[in-house]
Formats: sequence, structure tokens, C-alpha cells
Amino acid sequence: MSARVMFWGVSSTRPFKDRLPPCIIVKINTRLIVLDAGELCQGAFEYFRLSHNSPLSILISHLHGDHVYGLAPLIESLQLAGRKTPIEVVGPLGLEEIIPLRNIAKANFTIRVIELSSPEGVFTIDDKEGIRAVYVQSPHSHVSYSYIIETKEKIRLNGEKLQREGIPGRLRRRLIEKGYVRFRGRQYQLEDFISEKIPGLKIAYSGDTLPNARFGAKSYRADLLIHESTFAFQDREGREEVAHSSASEAAYLARLAKVNILVLTHFSTRYTDLSLLLEEARLIFARSILAQKGLIIEIFVKRPRLIRVVFPPPST
Repeated sequence: MSARVMFWGVSSTRPFKDRLPPCIIVKINTRLIVLDAGELCQGAFEYFRLSHNSPLSILISHLHGDHVYGLAPLIESLQLAGRKTPIEVVGPLGLEEIIPLRNIAKANFTIRVIELSSPEGVFTIDDKEGIRAVYVQSPHSHVSYSYIIETKEKIRLNGEKLQREGIPGRLRRRLIEKGYVRFRGRQYQLEDFISEKIPGLKIAYSGDTLPNARFGAKSYRADLLIHESTFAFQDREGREEVAHSSASEAAYLARLAKVNILVLTHFSTRYTDLSLLLEEARLIFARSILAQKGLIIEIFVKRPRLIRVVFPPPST
């Protein structure tokens, strides 16, 4: 199993130069997971050459315009591309009201809307692929959620021991799924045959938030932490009422959570040059990088973990 994380919109509030409003797409096997749907997010499908008929879930952090104004056009684009398979849209209460009825009426596919009402919880994204999302409410000016996308750990069995016990291949998947099997009148336990456990994928997305210890705890040892970094810490003075994080605050959380890589995103339009934010973060957490349109991060589930960062070519 592997994941491909594709960055499209990395700005805050509005488009600015080559930075579009928030939109990130995670691809795990064939499943696509869209994290927020800012303006022009449908362009990501063409840019990254993604199928309009892939299994699709859209996770909305909150209902501020810069995170949802691209949702209706995305659904319209999927209709025009001839999509037939259902989509799932998840977000806070009130989400259903921003999906125009005309889009639902015209669609050749089912649009399932899930509105979250509890402060935290878990929902299944793809049962067959073993993908789920943990959500936790984040401190922001509007009801907002952070998401942690997870897959099941990968278990490798001791083939020699299974062979010695005479357990046939047809029962091995059941052994992993149920934790035991009965064969020839005897019960066998999974833990007796495990040779290796490889942790599943873990990709954490903050959405808009002040520093949040609960989100940090749930992001513990994530492969990738995507965290908003609206301001440099020095520019927070006099803006304490703004419910956003600085680059250094995101880096502190990354260090405490012991994540592999921190990606800073959701940059204020006050910054043309983002190097200040990157320098600030790297003083605290060295494995910090800046999100940018076209950035791709690939994560391969193996031991040791392999994470490849592919930067887009410089814009001309």
C-alpha cells in the first residue's frame, strides 16, 4: 500500500499570485480523499491526471468560504465528466445547505452528505481498503474539524510456522481479519503466527486552528502532518483574536507529536516570500517544508518507511 498526497491550494482567504485557496488530494490505492474544496479545486483533477470516476470522499474542515466555494463547481465538473459512482462529502453541521439542490438533481451519481456533530470521533472512508478518518474539533472562529486519515497496520505471517501446523492458505486471510481460526478441531491465535507488524498510513490535516493539543495527540507519529501556518510568530502580536497558528506553533506540535514530516500551508496573503515561515519552523522542527501548488509527497508502507517528496518545476 502507498499514498500520494497532492497539494493544489495552499493560500488562506483568497487566491494570491500562484497560491489558490485550500485544497489537498490524498490518493490511497484507487481512493481519492479531497481535503477542503477552495475555489478552482476541480483543476487539481486535470493537473494531477486523476480519474473523475475514482472512489471519492471530500472532507470539509469548516464552512468558511475559502474552504468550500469550490465544492459546487467540483460536483458540476464531475457531472460533466460523466461520473457514475457515488461520492461522500463530510463536514460540520450546515454542510448540506451549501450543496445546491440543482447539483444533486442533475447528478448521475449519489451524493452522500455526512454532517459531524460530536467533538471527536471516527468514520470509515473505505472498509474494503481499511481506510478511516479520525476527527477532532479544532479551536477556530467557526465550528471546525481536523482530520487524521489512517489505514490498518500491515501484518506479515510466519509462513514456515503456518506450514508446520498445516494451516491452508485459504484460512490465512481469515486468521488476520478475525484474529483466530479453527482447523481440524483446534483453535489457532493470530499472535502466534505474526512475524512482523508494519504500521499503517497516518496523514494528519489540521484545517484552520489555533494550536490544539488534542489534535497533536491524535497525530502522534504521523507520516505526514499538514498544518496551517497563517503567520510568522512575530506577526501574531496584536492579532491574538485571530484563531490561526504560526509556523513555529505548527513546528512545536510536529516535534511533540514526533511526526515524520511537517508541511506548512494556509499562508496569509501578506507574505509574498514564505522563507521567513520556513526558517521559523525549521529552527524547531528540521523536517519542515512549504506546501506549494504541484507538490507531491509519496508514502510507501514498508519498514523502514519510505517517503518521497517531489517538488514541482519552477514556475516560469
